[in-house]
Amino acid sequence: MPARRQARKIWLLAVLGALLVALLPKSASADARNEGVQSACPSAGSERATIANIDERLEITLKDGRTLRPAGLEPPRPTPDQPDFEIAARDALRAEAGSEIAFLPLAEKPDRWGRVPAFVFFAKPGAAPVSAGQFLLAGGFARFMPEPAAHPCRTLFLAAEAVARAAKLGLWSDPFYAVLSPTDRDAFAERAATNVIIEGRLSGVDESRLRTYLEFAPRRAGAFEVTILQRNVKKFAQAGLEFHALIGRTLRVRGLLDLRFGPQIEVSDPDEIELIP
Repeated sequence: MPARRQARKIWLLAVLGALLVALLPKSASADARNEGVQSACPSAGSERATIANIDERLEITLKDGRTLRPAGLEPPRPTPDQPDFEIAARDALRAEAGSEIAFLPLAEKPDRWGRVPAFVFFAKPGAAPVSAGQFLLAGGFARFMPEPAAHPCRTLFLAAEAVARAAKLGLWSDPFYAVLSPTDRDAFAERAATNVIIEGRLSGVDESRLRTYLEFAPRRAGAFEVTILQRNVKKFAQAGLEFHALIGRTLRVRGLLDLRFGPQIEVSDPDEIELIP
């Protein structure tokens, strides 16, 4: 398929995902937190700039010397089956962006690596701005990465990602990126210290003085858990995630898989947990 037609198809998938999210019935509490988020997601940038380079991390270096990191995106990494994933993602972004972009910076100063988080838009003459984040997620060229800066676009970004996942586009065609079950211990061993997505039914909640534990199987050695520091639990409650009330619900959790203390993911941001209808 010619590159232009492929890019248009990917963007249409992103738009379809956004429409599907708008039509889905809302569940109470946690979804209430996202009321207005879709409209709060910027639809255009406040600055325009010329591109000097785009690398395999999907970071965009501008001719004025600044480097942008598209917020809310986890770039793909090479896998045994697809060693060129990151190159394909970079090339897709380069082809669609052309020589100029618009962007909305999300921080006043660069991070310690010299990057400015931003919402990035393709800024072609005579055309409406197109979200680079939605384009990359809808094509399976990245996964959504929860972070405070990206929260306003979480709903739309997750919708674009969901369309790509359902169609097995890009990285979603690779078993390495499969959504894992909480009981898939063999898969855990292959993904230690990497970001994963795990989906399962919450079976229990346990609490200690320092942590709250979300359990997805009877608690025993080797059982997967999600852990939250007690000082962070209030943030989840304010976001509508009352853990005891969620027992029996299906959750999708994103984060770094830690096998040192049994398979677990420590979360600190409510955006790392999705409620699945």
